[in-house]
Amino acid sequence: MRHLRILPGMSKGSSMAVRPLALSCLSTAVLASSLLLAPALPAAAEAPTSCRGSSCTGKNPQSEGCSSGARVIDRVQPAGGGPEVELRNSTRCSAAWARIQKANSNWRFKIEIRRGNSYTANASPSYAAYTRMVGSSNAYRACVEIYDGRGGSWSCTDWH
Repeated sequence: MRHLRILPGMSKGSSMAVRPLALSCLSTAVLASSLLLAPALPAAAEAPTSCRGSSCTGKNPQSEGCSSGARVIDRVQPAGGGPEVELRNSTRCSAAWARIQKANSNWRFKIEIRRGNSYTANASPSYAAYTRMVGSSNAYRACVEIYDGRGGSWSCTDWH
């Protein structure tokens, strides 16, 4: 027969309460120490991208997975006022593109490659719109057309 220790202030009939209390304390201590010693769970990995560098040129930044984590590196507004165009860059994809927030669809914007192609898009009144991408090893800039009724005049960021 096991002998249970009677704690001070306890009657002989209440000695059985020591075992569940002790087990409860022991279980809590084991759980706490296992949580402290357990290795940290890895952070959720970013979704893989479908392209990198020049292989991204002409592709959609959203569907290729390049827009996640992209940052704005420059901005431009058309001379005379109008919506701001962002020049965005993804280091994960080594690619860049231009984006405009909701605006009248008459607003045109583009990303240009120095001595290369440019990709032009129209704004949307319902959602942010963006151009196709260019590999960021090329010199590139974002531009927005000056809405003067004639067309053909552009305000641009610096080359990056």
